[in-house]
Amino acid sequence: MLYSNNKILIIAVSLCLLIALLLFLMSEQSGQAERDAVTSVQEWVKEQSKEQANQDDVTRFDTVATNWHWQRGDVQAEPLSLSYQNVAKLPFSAQSVFDALHAVKLDADANVVLDHDALVSLDETLERIHNKLDEDSLRMLLDLIHQSLPGQAGIQVAELVENYYYYLEAKEEFSQINEGLSIERDADPVVSIENDQVLYAELQALRDVHLGSDVSAELFRVSDANAQYMFASMKLDVNPNLTAQEHEQQRKDIQAQHIAQSVNIFDWPARYPAFLSAKQAITSASIDDQEKRRQVAALLSQHFTPEELTRIDYLNLSDI
Repeated sequence: MLYSNNKILIIAVSLCLLIALLLFLMSEQSGQAERDAVTSVQEWVKEQSKEQANQDDVTRFDTVATNWHWQRGDVQAEPLSLSYQNVAKLPFSAQSVFDALHAVKLDADANVVLDHDALVSLDETLERIHNKLDEDSLRMLLDLIHQSLPGQAGIQVAELVENYYYYLEAKEEFSQINEGLSIERDADPVVSIENDQVLYAELQALRDVHLGSDVSAELFRVSDANAQYMFASMKLDVNPNLTAQEHEQQRKDIQAQHIAQSVNIFDWPARYPAFLSAKQAITSASIDDQEKRRQVAALLSQHFTPEELTRIDYLNLSDI
């Protein structure tokens, strides 16, 4: 009997040891899988960091302000090649032109960065004075820019200003011709919105003629995104054929499309989806939420500068 009891006890202990061994091995495999997942994501993030090192150099810009040569650009202190007998009557000065253009960014090769800031600067330069300029005073303005900004920067800024001047002239004529169309609203709100879209598309075509399609697209990216968001939202609000759920989903889609195009950050339409793709790899990994938050925070710093992160804080990109 004693032998039988001992045999049962030995079997029971052996089973317990076997179960314990199996549990240990399963735990080790699970832990190793989690460690592998963490390592895999960390290595992937490290590769992204290397790529972002080049991006950081791209997003550091010089400006017109730091390249402006006052001693050469002040037309009242040093006359240019044209006659300045009526210099006091000019609707601009070296100071006013500098104030308008100072925020225009220049890349490492002194090329003008075409973005919303450049568009704002062009408006500041010309919106209030373009109808006070004739051919002579326009030439004086362009010469001022050429002599104030040496090299490639001056050439490109002057060309932009000249082309934008002629665009504003054409835009004013366009607005006068179409003034009646904007007053006579169609009874159908959808038709009215579509009429406005047609006018906006015609204005875009006018921009392309005077600025070039590539330049126009980059300068007006934010403005165009805002316009498309407005048109899409207005159409959605007057659409009676949607359920509440469909309406909400379409609104979210419109907002997502707007965010993808409208943020005034250099190369945003490419950098934003690249960040989202990288973030998705982290949030879908088999790691705990604390580690996900840490890696997403690191990813944000790799993809955007501190100044850019401040500007897009409202997007809550650190959420997981």
